[in-house]
Amino acid sequence: MAVDYFPKHLVFNILFKLPVRSVVRFRCVCRSWCALFSDPNFVYKNLLSCSDSTTNSQILVKYDDYRFEYYLAFSFLCNDTFDMSPPQEIPYPHDIMEKCSFVDIVGSCCNGVICLRDGYFFEDLLRLWDDVYDYESNIVLWNPTTSETKILPQSNLSHPPPPPEPFSLEIVEFGFDSTTCDYKVLRIFEYLTHDNQRDYLAEIYSLRDDTWRKLDVSLNYWVLPSYKFQNGDSDYNYDHRAHTGANGTFHWCAKERDHSRDLIVSFDLSNEIIKTTALPDAFSSRYFWRTILCLNEHVALSLSTNHHVELWVLLEYGVEESWTKLFTVACPEYLEMSLPLGFSRKGELFFSSWNEHLLVWNPPEETISPVPLEGAVYASNCLQAVPYMESHTSLKGCNKLEEEQNSGDAAQC
Repeated sequence: MAVDYFPKHLVFNILFKLPVRSVVRFRCVCRSWCALFSDPNFVYKNLLSCSDSTTNSQILVKYDDYRFEYYLAFSFLCNDTFDMSPPQEIPYPHDIMEKCSFVDIVGSCCNGVICLRDGYFFEDLLRLWDDVYDYESNIVLWNPTTSETKILPQSNLSHPPPPPEPFSLEIVEFGFDSTTCDYKVLRIFEYLTHDNQRDYLAEIYSLRDDTWRKLDVSLNYWVLPSYKFQNGDSDYNYDHRAHTGANGTFHWCAKERDHSRDLIVSFDLSNEIIKTTALPDAFSSRYFWRTILCLNEHVALSLSTNHHVELWVLLEYGVEESWTKLFTVACPEYLEMSLPLGFSRKGELFFSSWNEHLLVWNPPEETISPVPLEGAVYASNCLQAVPYMESHTSLKGCNKLEEEQNSGDAAQC
């Protein structure tokens, strides 16, 4: 006998296993499916259904700790209990630490490798203006599990001669190219052409080849964001970023040069192709800060005011209508909540705060849990949290930083 009826829970379980792109397209099948696929809880759980729940996955938290000489510390946060491991010093060349203003986590890969870079506050740029560009592009790969580190070689590619304004490094990204099993670093420089137009030059580093090469891509259709400086001054529509390249695709909030429309520019490491997705007009008019994040390989955007944070997710690249609002997070004054830092693999969202706490927001329960950071200073400006999976991936070869660490160990013996 034919069965023309399926129980609702069975239909739900089948639909729950659909790819995210199908969720977008099947909204037009019927009203009940449209309602289900527009439900933020369904979308959120569907996004998490493909998450890797391996037992050695945790969160690496970077913060400034006054108990260390250069303040640069990290701890591991347990995904299940939110217990913090004892702080350790992040290995970074001491001669660079003496000159730079801060060290940032550029990104974290699924294979246990972290990318770090140094940067400068504006006042330090003025103080070191003559030689700052010799220091600004230092990039270090680091495996916290094995304590192995590698300083990337300086690029020997030719750069355009500087006009009145200098050749300036604006964006650094780190990701894993799954098609070639290679770790790569992307750098984008901004410069002023001789006809007084701003343009970009992009180059990419391959760990496997240990070399830089110039990318044959045109970026001058857009005004890209600058992640060059850290400071406490934020204007309306200030763009903040968390790491988005774990799956090999980088994303930036940008503007079209001709029409000044806001959009997302995405760069795929594997095929080196650029895609764009428009942002709804409402995204640019009502918020102090925008933070671009990644929720299990999907672009997410947080829109923040002093009172709440809205979380949106892009379900299909290039389809503006696929932007879906997930949640609204209230910002209790007593928690002194600041900007979003990123998602865990289980879907919790981390926030920095203006006190010595990391804040963990659980979307299904709509609860915020503060995690104390003992010894932390200026937590909001310096705090970063990225998913980390233990790995014995080798960074191969020895370099200056390893020699520095080895000589320090020998001196202590």
